[in-house]
Amino acid sequence: MIQFQNVVFSRTVKMLKTLLKSSIKSSIFCACCLLFQSNVIAAEVSQLDQTLVPVESRSVAERRKATSLGLKEVILKNSGTQAAISHPNIQAKVKDPSSLLRQFGYQELEGELYLQLNFDHQRIIKLLRDAQLPVWGKQRPLTLIWLVENDVGKREIINDASQLPARALFQSASESGGVPMLFPVMDLDDNMNVTINDIRGMFVDQVATASQRYQSDYFVMASVDIRAEQVSYNFALYPRGSGEAVLSPLISKTNHVKDLDAAVIEISTAISEYYVGRYAIADTGTDLNSYVTFVDITEMKQIVEIEKYFKQLSAVKSVQLTQLQGTHITFKLDLFGTEDDLHRLMQLEPRVSMESELQPITLPETEKQGPQYRWQG
Repeated sequence: MIQFQNVVFSRTVKMLKTLLKSSIKSSIFCACCLLFQSNVIAAEVSQLDQTLVPVESRSVAERRKATSLGLKEVILKNSGTQAAISHPNIQAKVKDPSSLLRQFGYQELEGELYLQLNFDHQRIIKLLRDAQLPVWGKQRPLTLIWLVENDVGKREIINDASQLPARALFQSASESGGVPMLFPVMDLDDNMNVTINDIRGMFVDQVATASQRYQSDYFVMASVDIRAEQVSYNFALYPRGSGEAVLSPLISKTNHVKDLDAAVIEISTAISEYYVGRYAIADTGTDLNSYVTFVDITEMKQIVEIEKYFKQLSAVKSVQLTQLQGTHITFKLDLFGTEDDLHRLMQLEPRVSMESELQPITLPETEKQGPQYRWQG
């Protein structure tokens, strides 16, 4: 699995450089090219059923080999876990992926040939569900990366516009794994609030406060020291907080690896695995359901939008509107996972906010209400 990941990562870096040189705005590449916006919370990752694979020719044999590799990448994007690749059901489809392929075509970028593959998204999800593997939906946490690179004694905080290799490598990892990442702009405000020593020394309060303007769900503090024969790194992942109190890292790691590529792979993989544990939902095999109420609903359009939102959540099997009383509506949701899984996913949606101080509404004894939310779409 590690070998497959390294091959995919190295190949994606090569593809990334080609795309950057040609200034072609491929929708596949742009899916995770996230720029700072003051109102962003989480991010919706699209094109989870598409990928580009470099090929040496347009031969049938080369296309078959590339299609199998492309399916592995798409499975990884939609499950988030390397274990999915080795599952017997997945292996069988990797050997013969034709039934999952919707469309393919060739692109020439900067003199290199690529095979563009579009797989059937619903069949990919069904394949994962049938194998009882986790499914990672489109709504995913947005991670802000505070990274200090130390190369031959030159230390620098990597910003969003940086041309240093670490920036491109993290962007490539973001795109290939479907994990939205964001770097600080390092304008006057950032430079006044965060220093190199803050990041390297893991002074989390200072960095947590500076992270507030980006509205990301999580932030990472990391440092990479590049030497002639090896690279050492240290990183910690934190939840978005107020910065008023010392935060404990959700995960952290220090290691020595052979090069910068390996360091970025290990950091990105650790972040992804943490998110998969929280947000990728496997079918429990039991009949679980939940009731959710939205308040201040005044238009039919809102009801349609909420129902559409629930149907795309990886925790939800089916949606049914069960109660409409005044401006309050209640949905019954049949679940793949648990109620905790559902509400954890709902916390990622910027259009949904929980109403904790509302007075409970009066419903017939036969009806259930569930927690109350407000739709801000």
